[in-house]
Amino acid sequence: MALFDEVKRGISATGKQVVKKTKELSETVQLKSQINTEKETINRLYASIGKQVFEAAGEEAEKKFFSEFGSIRKSKTKIKELEIQLTTMDGCIFCSECGARIDKDSTFCSHCGAKVNKDKLKVGEAVAESMMSQMEGTKEEELETQAVVNEIESASADIAIDMVNH
Repeated sequence: MALFDEVKRGISATGKQVVKKTKELSETVQLKSQINTEKETINRLYASIGKQVFEAAGEEAEKKFFSEFGSIRKSKTKIKELEIQLTTMDGCIFCSECGARIDKDSTFCSHCGAKVNKDKLKVGEAVAESMMSQMEGTKEEELETQAVVNEIESASADIAIDMVNH
């Protein structure tokens, strides 16, 4: 009987330890989940602030975040190109009046009611492609110009430091 009592106490003690560890683990998981939720909230707020800064940016912000702004613009252009590809794959076109996606066989836009002019759409797509290629060249030129400006500013700072030291 003493053996059974001892086994019983051992099982009871082990059960209590399992319950304690499970409770601790559960609390740990809950705390980690709350931490991750707060981090996600912060990241969403950072993204919101960044978007607002980008949309309201003045010349000074453009200079300060030149490469980031250029990357955002490039990504927006790429998204537009991909949306156009997706739309044509879906058998859709864009309305020349309001820009809504409509079926390519439509006679009228289901969004604004404008008559769909197939010739105007083709001309519009050609102009858009031309503008995108021109914009890409312009962005590359801007990046090169900014690199030169950065080098000049760096050289000026070096010269100023040398003058102070001598």
